Amino acid sequence: MGTIFFELALTLYFAGFLLSLAGIIRKKQDLDKAVLILSLSGFVLHSIYLLLRYIKAGQAPIFSMHEANSFFAWSILLISFFIYFTNKVKIINFNIILSFSFMFVSAFFPRNIPVLKAELKNFWIDIHALMAVFGIALFSLAFIFSILYLIQERAVKAKKFGGLESIIPSLEILDKLNYRLIFWGFPIYSIALIVGLVKYLSLLGFLWDPKEIWSFLTWIVYLSIFYLRVKGDWRKKKAAYLTIFAFLLMIVGFFGINLLTESFHKPL
Repeated sequence: MGTIFFELALTLYFAGFLLSLAGIIRKKQDLDKAVLILSLSGFVLHSIYLLLRYIKAGQAPIFSMHEANSFFAWSILLISFFIYFTNKVKIINFNIILSFSFMFVSAFFPRNIPVLKAELKNFWIDIHALMAVFGIALFSLAFIFSILYLIQERAVKAKKFGGLESIIPSLEILDKLNYRLIFWGFPIYSIALIVGLVKYLSLLGFLWDPKEIWSFLTWIVYLSIFYLRVKGDWRKKKAAYLTIFAFLLMIVGFFGINLLTESFHKPL
């Protein structure tokens, strides 16, 4: 349904991806406006694609590997645009790389609309899935900013100027964004897990599902980050390292658990 919109969005994201890489390699920001325009144009087409799938299926466009990766890429850009237009922080050129990567992965999975069991075709299951992926998208951007923070921090210590660090936001801005993304991402992800747990228990009863176990372990790690950041004990470099570790743990669950285990969460 609306495959042409997906293909066009993917093409525009790819163009933005190439220009972003060119700007990063050249260590200049003269292509940022073009990247922004390409990203926004692709985002609009991508939004139409997701809306059409929702209208046709009557369920959130999130229940297959194609849909999950596609919605993940869309969420990353949505959050990136919000950060850019509210904070005037030029980060689209880095985030389009991550967004395109997941969009590219999405293109390799079957695009048919998944057929859910009748008991799982439920408003609250939709909310659970959408919030979970959106929370992960927030964490993924915290991961990007953590990597950029470590690059910038090393450059400052070495008193190196004029390289890649010249197009990366300051340490203060990166740390602030990392904090805010974790601050909002953790409650959203937590609510998603609670809604999912309550609803799945009422529908299917108690199950030792691999995805649930892995999600709980990941939640514990992000709980630690959230607590340490809010309390103020861990800031900056230590927080960046722990955020990177947590995201890698999350990705293992997103791909490894989904694809390699038998789970009622396994996308169709």
